[in-house]
Amino acid sequence: MMKVFEFIDVVAMFHSYMKHGNTGNADTFAEKLGISRASLFNLINELKDYGIEIEYSREYRTYRYTEPDKVEISIIIKQQK
Repeated sequence: MMKVFEFIDVVAMFHSYMKHGNTGNADTFAEKLGISRASLFNLINELKDYGIEIEYSREYRTYRYTEPDKVEISIIIKQQK
């Protein structure tokens, strides 16, 4: 099981690769993220549960958001005074 901050890092990297359209296939993408292929598919399914549609383009050999303008993933951690 991933620790919280490791998971946040993976999600941030995932989103960056998705925005730039350079994920590669599932094996390559999982390797870039430093996770297993199964963990990659679990992450994709979790994001789909939040209504984020993701597809694989064979033409461009990359995963991508079907509606990229509607996807924003951000995490803000700040200390309360």
